[in-house]
Amino acid sequence: MTRFLLATIVLFAKSTILPMIFPALVAPSCAAEYRALASDNFIFQFSEKDKATADLLLEKAEDVRTRILRDIGLDFPGKTVVIIAPTIETFQRLGPGMSWIPLWAAGAAFPERNLIILRSPRAIQKGHIDPLTVFAHEFSHIALGIALRDTPVPVWLAEGLAMYEAREWTFDRTMVLTKAALSGRLIPLQDLSRGFPIEKDEAELAYAESFLFISFLINRMGRDVFHRFILDYSRSGDLRGSLRRAAGLSLEELENQWLFYLKVRVSWIPILTSAGALWFTASLIFLYGYLRKRHRARLKLREWAEKESEQDKAIGRSS
Repeated sequence: MTRFLLATIVLFAKSTILPMIFPALVAPSCAAEYRALASDNFIFQFSEKDKATADLLLEKAEDVRTRILRDIGLDFPGKTVVIIAPTIETFQRLGPGMSWIPLWAAGAAFPERNLIILRSPRAIQKGHIDPLTVFAHEFSHIALGIALRDTPVPVWLAEGLAMYEAREWTFDRTMVLTKAALSGRLIPLQDLSRGFPIEKDEAELAYAESFLFISFLINRMGRDVFHRFILDYSRSGDLRGSLRRAAGLSLEELENQWLFYLKVRVSWIPILTSAGALWFTASLIFLYGYLRKRHRARLKLREWAEKESEQDKAIGRSS
């Protein structure tokens, strides 16, 4: 989780599907202010002032979709509607049940409606958001939600995959995991299935753990294993059984392997960032500079000696 929170609100609404036409979602007086652009799998609806953002998303959306579906392993029909809300008030009004949405939220996903609502970057008064990052995060929720349909989605799976697909990894998250791993404060994955902690530091740790566990499943266990897991889980609704059948390991065994993977990845951080390491590095730099300067001085003295020797020889020959 960065200083400006990009983790977004995910709503798995169970009510009737809304029509996928933007004017039906806003007041009639506002509908004429919006435009639409479409690609093979998306419809982008936006106000004129957000056209640059819409153009950027339109250019990249299909590639993002292809990448995320390649990781999940399941495609789905229909076009995803992406609405860019020009103000926070519009953002809160567009989606059902979103009047409570916090001011820091950058987007919301409605998998059962195949609908994404993004907050315009212009509507962010403090901080900065990358609309493509938020879009990738939200579309991951869409793709996973549709793949799993009515199957409960563990929070570590939903948020970990969304962060992984949005490339939301930072050095700060590495440090959070390092401190937790070295102090024995890592949160068991089963505790991250229904929700994340409310306290800020613990919540950041939960997001970081979820990201790295998904990275472990896809990159170390293999994308085919992840595909089998998602497909099996979508059919059986049995999380532990699906992981065992896909990976050949229980959740606890996977978690143990992941912990080893995590410690290998983060164990070098304290070595490189400790005060001792910094002083040692500074000493090496100083020593290198001193030796190089001394070597240059020796070369200079040798050069002078050779010149003096040549001059003495020349004087001897002349006399």
